[in-house]
Amino acid sequence: MLNKFQKIYTMSMRRGGGGGGNGGGGGSTTPPAGGRTFSYQAAPTSVGVSMMGNLTMADGASLRTWYFGSGFNGDRALAGPVFEANEGSNVQITLSSMMPHSIHFHGLDVDQANDGVPSTSGYVGRSMGGGGFGRVGNATSLGNSYTYTFTAPHAGTYMYHCHVDTSLHFEMGMYGTVIIRPANGDSNVAWAGGPAFDKEYIWQMGAFDSSWHGSRVSGAQTARYRPDYFMINGSDGANASNDSTVAISAGAGQKVLIRVNGTSYMPGIVRLGGLQFEVIASDGRPLAVPYVTTEQLCCAGERYDLLVTMPSSGQYTASIEYRDIRNGKALGTVTTTLTVV
Repeated sequence: MLNKFQKIYTMSMRRGGGGGGNGGGGGSTTPPAGGRTFSYQAAPTSVGVSMMGNLTMADGASLRTWYFGSGFNGDRALAGPVFEANEGSNVQITLSSMMPHSIHFHGLDVDQANDGVPSTSGYVGRSMGGGGFGRVGNATSLGNSYTYTFTAPHAGTYMYHCHVDTSLHFEMGMYGTVIIRPANGDSNVAWAGGPAFDKEYIWQMGAFDSSWHGSRVSGAQTARYRPDYFMINGSDGANASNDSTVAISAGAGQKVLIRVNGTSYMPGIVRLGGLQFEVIASDGRPLAVPYVTTEQLCCAGERYDLLVTMPSSGQYTASIEYRDIRNGKALGTVTTTLTVV
């Protein structure tokens, strides 16, 4: 017999709902501008939730996904939109949903009420059994929204994700990237006085255990994690080479910034086909001493800003090799192209 929560959840899924507003959308998405290769939403903005997404994998399988807004780049059912704000600005992001969800701004210094952890901070959805999920201030009710407010910190790369039943919600795709720009809004400089770049990519890591993608809540069926799909920005296999947000293309001598976001439970080694690149920042902060390497390990929750100067010519095979949790063996690799045009 279904309990009250499961009945509401099932009805929402059957309706194609679960989102706040129009199909999980919300906010105004701006197409790529400047050196960006992805669309974004500038704060203040709003976002809903979709729990009826489907992502078609390279082998033809269709997997259920949950995601924020209209998805990354506005064209896929995985990850949320990129949120952008300028350093020092007051950021407001409103979340609406008919089911329990939150936004945790990973790596951003926010107060407790805006941290997105149920029971101690803002979340949205129905308050079950007279309390259940809980939040700061008044208890939420079905369909209420919550506006997260904080001051944008140092320019850099950050993460956000749902913190309700995190084990499942994160794996299902409820995460995204936050970019803080310099105070003047410059979109071609990593931070005020920092390195300049000509093009900019986000590589959001991702792995799926396909057996999890029929689950509604975590439990015995999600006690073991055995990923069988490996992605960048939701693209696996041949899809990654045909994805303009993943495959790198720039002119000889141009500088390309790659914001690697560790939105996978599995660590991964980033390689750019043997090309050297400079690691200039980690977890939203500039490195005191940047270093040059040909590979970078990125673990869950980490972010690295990589700066590569394009060679004079050629095409290279870039990749992320996903490793087991102890970095003891390779689980799978997703490849794409790096092309000098």
